[in-house]
Amino acid sequence: MHKGVFIACMMFCFTMLGMPSAFAANPSVSEPQNTQHASEVMEQFQEDVVIAPERAISTNRKHQILFLMGAALLILILFAAGFGVAMGIFDKDVFVWHVLSAGLATTLAIAHGIVAFVWFYPS
Repeated sequence: MHKGVFIACMMFCFTMLGMPSAFAANPSVSEPQNTQHASEVMEQFQEDVVIAPERAISTNRKHQILFLMGAALLILILFAAGFGVAMGIFDKDVFVWHVLSAGLATTLAIAHGIVAFVWFYPS
């Protein structure tokens, strides 16, 4: 029973693939032409926005923040690795600490990557 249904479905699919597509866009039907170029569309979104001075962050400060995030990330990775070694080799009961430090390291790594992309994406 199942084999017959499978064969029927496959034959239907192959038949539909071989037929001229009735669902394709009909070239004889003309749609209104959009004469606006893609670069003109993008220019609408790139307006010069003035950032308030209290929200503006200098490039040097951005580097410092990313450096501190990276240092904390390195420490969390070392803690996770240390707890993993303590569990695996020395048979210590530190699984919760290992999972906690690994979870925090993963979260900080994702945040570090997002911040780096947002602040330093080449424009």
